Amino acid sequence: MDGLDEDRAEMDLARHRANVARLLADMARHGNGREDPVRTVPAALGDRWSSLIMHLLSAGMLRHAEIKRLVGRVSAEGEISQRVLTLKLRLMERDGLVARRVTGDVPPRVEYRLTQAGHEAYAHFIALVRWAERQTAAIREARAAYDRRHPDVVAMLQQSRQVGSGG
Repeated sequence: MDGLDEDRAEMDLARHRANVARLLADMARHGNGREDPVRTVPAALGDRWSSLIMHLLSAGMLRHAEIKRLVGRVSAEGEISQRVLTLKLRLMERDGLVARRVTGDVPPRVEYRLTQAGHEAYAHFIALVRWAERQTAAIREARAAYDRRHPDVVAMLQQSRQVGSGG
């Protein structure tokens, strides 16, 4: 290795050390535990149901039954079970993203809406969706190129999808 390569390697190492130090400081400040919000909220919002529920609620308040019906109409996965919908709504309520209100009607109506924090999270989420829409062609090209170079990995991914979907 010549002197220039050694200098580059040292600069790369210093940059990586600084990056890891920033990550560790952020983790210490915001939490690095398995159940800390910095880890759980992004994961929850990225799941197939919560992001769709958030999108539906971004237009305003909906009753539980309306959310279930609309999810069934627009979801690529089909209908959501009553249990899963209730769980997702409760988790979002627990994180302060969704507000739940039970009316005094007979029978009582349960209504949900995004909170201010939920609207803010949705704005960031939809920005990521718009980015993915703009990058669709490039992502598909990158995937196709990768798949041509790594057919063994493609087979492994397809197998894991079948196992994960119960098929």
